[in-house]
Amino acid sequence: MGLEGAKPAFLSPKHKKMDQLCWYALRTKSRHERVAEEYLKGRGVEVFLPLYKSRRLWSDRVKIIDLPLFDGYLFCKFAAGHALVARSAPGVLYIVSCGDDPAPVPEGEIDAVRRILGKGLVASPTPYLREGMRVRIRGAEFEGVEGRLEKVKSQSRLVLSIHLLQRSVAFEVGPEMVEAIN
Repeated sequence: MGLEGAKPAFLSPKHKKMDQLCWYALRTKSRHERVAEEYLKGRGVEVFLPLYKSRRLWSDRVKIIDLPLFDGYLFCKFAAGHALVARSAPGVLYIVSCGDDPAPVPEGEIDAVRRILGKGLVASPTPYLREGMRVRIRGAEFEGVEGRLEKVKSQSRLVLSIHLLQRSVAFEVGPEMVEAIN
């Protein structure tokens, strides 16, 4: 019986953490999110590039285009000890870190953005908010999705935040869809 793939029992907790798959935010050059995404997908790395639809006016027409929700960022799932492939992707400037260690993005934050986008709700980037009422969406489809409620004119929006990036995404919701979190 060989020892291939076996992990030594003496590894410290930090070393064990280095082998755990987590989501990380990659900072990219301007408009290089898709280049890095394709490169990493081609290498078998799980990548998440959330997009939203935006109307752009050209001199002769109006066009709807897909833009990154978090301009200049791409999310990538890998073990911290295997960050080299992510760092070497074309267009990637760095992995968002705390000190020398890559800082993982909580799985719940990534999942919340995925679930909302998967339902086809209208999304748009919005400034990161520190203040405001914390709310949770009611209903089985979005059970557990939490964010901050903000009002724009007569429209209510739920703001989901990726705290590590200090960026947020806003989704339109009706007041009957949310409940306050104490």
